[in-house]
Amino acid sequence: MKAAISETGADKRLLWIGLLTAAAVVLSGVYACATPFAALAALAALDIDRRDGLILVGVIWLANQIVGFGFLGYPQELQAYAWGIAIGAGAVAGFLCARVLVTAIASTNRLLAAAAAFGVAFVAYQAVLYAATFILPSSEGAFSFAVVSYVATVNAVAFPVLLAAHRVAVAVGVVSRNILEGAATMPGAQGV
Repeated sequence: MKAAISETGADKRLLWIGLLTAAAVVLSGVYACATPFAALAALAALDIDRRDGLILVGVIWLANQIVGFGFLGYPQELQAYAWGIAIGAGAVAGFLCARVLVTAIASTNRLLAAAAAFGVAFVAYQAVLYAATFILPSSEGAFSFAVVSYVATVNAVAFPVLLAAHRVAVAVGVVSRNILEGAATMPGAQGV
């Protein structure tokens, strides 16, 4: 019986990761380089353990790269691949930083934890991309106020939409409640 429950939990987590990946593929087609990785990283930090969060971020990044290079015409150049890796590293950094913060403050104030997770994920993601500009070729406007504010807006709009999607997924039994929705403990907190 316990094994069946564990398989059901794993199946639900895989389904949730699949649904978010499908959403990310659509978002990649719409926003290309502005796919809301920080919002997705923050959602993962609120919701699933570290291993599954890293899998989620990795799978979404890979899907984004497949869409970009396979369908959106990203240039087949070394620098484009390197920027793809930098984006993946930024998304992972965003998740890990948000995860540490959520684990530290979720028991005190869940709403603050959610807002802080988003902020920290965004800053960590952007910091990695900014650091990459010192190594990789980029245009002068790559980190202009207009570009960063556009990416921030995409992420700021995506985060509450993702939280609402999570709430719907909870209502239909696809996933368990996250810390914002009142889960008793941070899932997998020992694996922070």
